[in-house]
Amino acid sequence: MCGVALLGAFDRFNYGDLLFPVIAKREFAANSPLACVRTYALARSDLSRFGAEPTRSLRTLLQPGSLVEGDAVIFAGGGTIGAQWSAMHGNLLGRGGNVMLYYLHRLLGDDAVQALSRQRFGGCSALPWVIAPEDLPFPVPVAYNAVGASEVVNLSPELRSRTLETLGRASYVSVRDATSYALLAPVEAQAPLFMAPDSAVLMSEHFSVDWLAARASPALLARVDEAPYVCFQADVRYVRRHREAIVAALGEIYGRYGLPAALLPIGRYVGLEDQIALRELHARLKTPSFLVGGHASIWETMLVMAKASLFIGSSLHGAVTAQSFAVPHLGLDDPRRQKLGHYLATWDIAEQALCIAVHEMADLAGQALAVADEVRQSLRRHLIALSRRNFERMAGACAIAWA
Repeated sequence: MCGVALLGAFDRFNYGDLLFPVIAKREFAANSPLACVRTYALARSDLSRFGAEPTRSLRTLLQPGSLVEGDAVIFAGGGTIGAQWSAMHGNLLGRGGNVMLYYLHRLLGDDAVQALSRQRFGGCSALPWVIAPEDLPFPVPVAYNAVGASEVVNLSPELRSRTLETLGRASYVSVRDATSYALLAPVEAQAPLFMAPDSAVLMSEHFSVDWLAARASPALLARVDEAPYVCFQADVRYVRRHREAIVAALGEIYGRYGLPAALLPIGRYVGLEDQIALRELHARLKTPSFLVGGHASIWETMLVMAKASLFIGSSLHGAVTAQSFAVPHLGLDDPRRQKLGHYLATWDIAEQALCIAVHEMADLAGQALAVADEVRQSLRRHLIALSRRNFERMAGACAIAWA
């Protein structure tokens, strides 16, 4: 029996991050049933009331005796390569804590604050989600599962070089888009480097619409069964910057296609706060709509997108959910976050591989809705096959038995 430590940002409510260990555990149960899979994040957490996996802390993983020969550490997904300690720390703090971090940056400088955050979680590496085997209490294989690396461009030349060097000591590296692959290309001289779809695309293989509906509240189930709808999502800064234009666009979509809006908060931690943004938006809409509450589980969140006639949003994992359930979708153009555009350009059909401006929503919604269902189903099957092949390769590289 081998031990598999899944590591990532699984200790905050961000829908996509919470999915990774859930899906990975199911893949291991199906293909490597003797593997003992444990889930780790920066902090110990229990978001099981939302359907998530409880996490052990990074400090626990780095204690002597936590890993033995035959084990493996897998970074299970997400835009992790290039993320820094203080940013990850800030995700776990409320608004007051983030204000404190801001002033610490001003007072002490970035290097000092990164060191303080690293010390807070017992870290031993320059970045929280880039670890070499020798950084661990026992040097087991380290693998990266369809991760994003677009934030590498924001690192200093020295830190970028150290990051690539550390990744080169991994047993396996796969990235989720062509931009990330190009940024990590130097790694290929030292470690296997592949490109694969985000592993969350496997969700519909594990969780059917009926399974999800059985775990939804009666009130939400009644809303999603009432009539076809467009599911809309965006974070607080995006909505506040474009609020009146979004109201007009959703009104036009209702007028042209008869689709009321389901407003769905996907990222609910400080920095995204979709639940605040969409509550404010809901109060201003002039056409039929309903707001999904800020305490929805990952299953309810998935169900709202799986049953939508169309998804429009800034969330990468909103788009991945739409791909998995073959739902028409469009991304929102957000200059602050390019990862969605990178992903869609790599893995979607032309009519859906778009990050659009708000004023384009109504026109391009028709383009996405016109795509034949079989075309979307074919894309779904292709991405699922590629993701499963990625798991198989990764297991082989880590000497994990795989069916």
